[in-house]
Amino acid sequence: MDSDYTRLSEAVADIMFGSGQAGRPVYALPDAETVREILEAAEIEDRTLVGLSTIVKSSLQLGEPGVAPFYWQGEAARRHRHQPLETPSALPLLVVFSIAAEQMQADGDHAAHNYYSRLHRILQVPTSEYLRVENDYRRVADLLWGSLNAWLEAWDGERGIPTAYAVGGHAFIGLPMSQAVVRQHDRAGLHELFAVEGMTPGLRISPEDMSLAMDPYATATPSLPLSSHLAQLWRVSAARDRIIDAACLELEAWDGSGVEAFASARPVATTRLLAFVRTFPRKSIEFNLMLPYRSQGPDIARFKLEDEEEVVPTISGPGGSTRLSGVEGISGASLVGEQLTGEFGDDDSRPFGRRPKRVISLRWDDLQGAYVEIEHIPLAEDSIVLARSDARKRVEAHLAVHARPGWHELAELPGTPEGWLVYKQVQIVSAPMGQVHFDLLPLVPRTRTSLTLRGGFVIPGLLRKWSVMEPPEAVALVAGASSIDVRLYRGTRIDPAALVAESSQPGELAVLPLAHRDLSDGEYVVAMFVDDKTKPSSTALLRLRSARTPQFRVDDVDIRLVYSPDSSPRWPLTAGPADWPDHVNGARTVGLESLGDEAARPMSEFVPRERSDSNPELTKTRVGLPVASDSCLVTGMHRFLLPPVLPGQTPTRSIKGECATCGLVRRFAGTPWAAKKKDVAAKIVVLPESPPLIEADESDFDVAFDALNHVGAGSFGVFERIAAQIDGSELFADSFLRQLEVVGHVDAVRDAFLRVTEWAVNKSTLVPMGDRRWILIGSRSDDLLGRLRGLVGSRAVVSTSVDAALTRVEVAGDLPVAALDKAGIAVLDASPAKVIAEALPPLSELAKALKRVIVPVYRSVDFWDTASASWHRTESLARVGAYRLRHYGSTYAIRTADDIASGTIGLGNAQIVKHIANLWANDPLVGYNSRSGSVITPLGADLPALYGRALALCSGRAPREFVNHRMLQYPSVPRAVADVIFNRVSR
Repeated sequence: MDSDYTRLSEAVADIMFGSGQAGRPVYALPDAETVREILEAAEIEDRTLVGLSTIVKSSLQLGEPGVAPFYWQGEAARRHRHQPLETPSALPLLVVFSIAAEQMQADGDHAAHNYYSRLHRILQVPTSEYLRVENDYRRVADLLWGSLNAWLEAWDGERGIPTAYAVGGHAFIGLPMSQAVVRQHDRAGLHELFAVEGMTPGLRISPEDMSLAMDPYATATPSLPLSSHLAQLWRVSAARDRIIDAACLELEAWDGSGVEAFASARPVATTRLLAFVRTFPRKSIEFNLMLPYRSQGPDIARFKLEDEEEVVPTISGPGGSTRLSGVEGISGASLVGEQLTGEFGDDDSRPFGRRPKRVISLRWDDLQGAYVEIEHIPLAEDSIVLARSDARKRVEAHLAVHARPGWHELAELPGTPEGWLVYKQVQIVSAPMGQVHFDLLPLVPRTRTSLTLRGGFVIPGLLRKWSVMEPPEAVALVAGASSIDVRLYRGTRIDPAALVAESSQPGELAVLPLAHRDLSDGEYVVAMFVDDKTKPSSTALLRLRSARTPQFRVDDVDIRLVYSPDSSPRWPLTAGPADWPDHVNGARTVGLESLGDEAARPMSEFVPRERSDSNPELTKTRVGLPVASDSCLVTGMHRFLLPPVLPGQTPTRSIKGECATCGLVRRFAGTPWAAKKKDVAAKIVVLPESPPLIEADESDFDVAFDALNHVGAGSFGVFERIAAQIDGSELFADSFLRQLEVVGHVDAVRDAFLRVTEWAVNKSTLVPMGDRRWILIGSRSDDLLGRLRGLVGSRAVVSTSVDAALTRVEVAGDLPVAALDKAGIAVLDASPAKVIAEALPPLSELAKALKRVIVPVYRSVDFWDTASASWHRTESLARVGAYRLRHYGSTYAIRTADDIASGTIGLGNAQIVKHIANLWANDPLVGYNSRSGSVITPLGADLPALYGRALALCSGRAPREFVNHRMLQYPSVPRAVADVIFNRVSR
């Protein structure tokens, strides 16, 4: 193809699908200014639509006998399948297709012939070629549009989220129509609508819910905040469906922009309750708040109390939201059951508030990694329900009728506010037909039709995707249906030849489990067919991924992060960019020098310490105003204020009333006929048959590790979203990362405060364990293990076992080193444990290198008792040693005599400050157990980062926890390595 067309393709890619579109839905429809920019970048003289169409027309075989009009474009799209990261040649042609669809939408005629007439006119197709062009477009439409989607998928959303799908009717012109619905300036109106409706950034709702939310605005005059363009298209059924789909995509990708402008225009912006159900280190529930404001750095939330103000630090949350940075010192009962009012930041321009309710529904949100409060519980989605204790009978009776079997109460769950109940695994599958008690309104869904991809292990990223190892199940619900079919097709459109799985069930509910079906990585369409109809009533796109198809990164390299002595004095605690030649990367070492052991002494035998933990519970702070004893929140008796009826006023079907104490709005029958109708309807109950909802007994750490291998590298926020699906606590995320780091599977970057900021999975490496045995450290996938088994053949045995809940891969026998290296698996000829240990600096040097800050505000402080290895409450910071300062979270620190004199502390983490304090006390926490050949430390005092890795690489195992004995064991550590580590932590 000529150079003009090639430059045009690259210009479209850079301007319409550049890095600025990352994570946002992208469309192949440019406005006039964008067309001009593209042609200018491509160095085309005619910078109008005519200039664009002229270049595109030159790529077609019009008037060539025996050659299809789109022959070259089709062949180029086929070649693109093998190099999906390359720019698709079809981009300029797809832009023209989209412009034709936009012109068709403008005149309100959506007939197929109207589309082709616009296309012929733009491309100046001779009349004699009309039929050939139309027929050939149908032949290559999926191929051409598929190249765009495949390109965006291959870039994993870094160039935008694909939107060119047509799974229902109008299969061929539906593809360009999907691009012409939402213009660039329409998005701002959609974002404002999301804010007005109280939707949260990243929220995923059904098309039916979105239709209900948008219809009042699209049919109003004027249609604010929606544009007149969208309002006009809303009247066309085919266009309305595409607007709704586009709005759902926009909501998923929405980062919260526009919320602050809307919130500032309201008297008080609504904040939502967050709930984290913990399993680590014990089962509990923790509450937080999601504030509708974007945080640009350290910020505060100022809560108004009776006669004072309570200031709580905040942190930036996912999706442009903000949450409280620490809630261990905040009363859960206050967050859940009290009236909250306050301001975000230092001024009064960003108010927020939350009114308590007697029953609260919270849906699982994988973006937030938590359950998020929502006004009405969604159909067929995982939720939890909080309820006042005196509402038990009413709530349980409602769930028994309308929820899928499997819901249960989390009785005596630590963290549950007194007087409240928590119900988990709630999945509403039907709705009452008439009025319900006021308390139950949050448990009544707004829609009665839903197709939901429920559960499964969600992999974070710019594209919504699930782990192929733990896919979701498809739950379809249609009120009044006689039967429902749910079908799964491979690919991005409905093709009977690509049918993979199907579930046909009578009644209003159908469930299609997707686990244990041997699905492979790729795209699938889930379609719901109602009452034997041939056209689906709803569809959903399912993306499955695993470590077999790692996420592409432009800067992908063999080594992402390294620990280097040249990087900083704190180098054993934090990795950094691979900019230094001497380093540790996973289990591999390069150029490390031994610091020597002139003062070495053997590690003493471990002696258990008599623990005497005398910490009193941290006093919880209230951040709200308690409700009055006669409030409807306590009594359940609402006092609705109804407008007066004036003489001669015409009765209306309904009257809106608002509760004087809690603000609940409810509509009442305004005529005897309406009251009678509601009374009859209230007796109708919908109870579809449904299979029970079964929750896995244990979380699969292998699925989480596979997801990490797919992502490859990222921020700690990404790691937290993966870890949250095992357990939502920050403590678990930190523990899980340290477990992977100590073995060498991942390297981690920590900031000056020793908080993890980044991580990366390391190269697959076989580490020798002696006696022709190796352990696989670093990245892995099913494909890699298959290649490993194939390469070693009968010369070695590849076996797996479980270590710290994660699969451990061991190889015994002879290895074809050269072949393995060529396959991307490094093979070490000696254990790196002693090399790493000898290169580590003494702990006293790290103590000097910790960041110093002025002593922060705290509400209580604990001192580390080195003899008992436990925390004890203290009244001052006047002693040399380790401290835990508690405010709304915990800060771990050390103090030297100089720190005490200057009023500073040295910031660390829970592990290193303990070892430093015991170093200063000449009483190291580590000890050797000669019988087992292992190193022992008290539980909670694991050796940080590379100090622990030197021990863990001796066995290729994570340290074992013996909770009952309060000990942590590093198994199979040779004396030579143990003594070096003892030398480092004892001086």
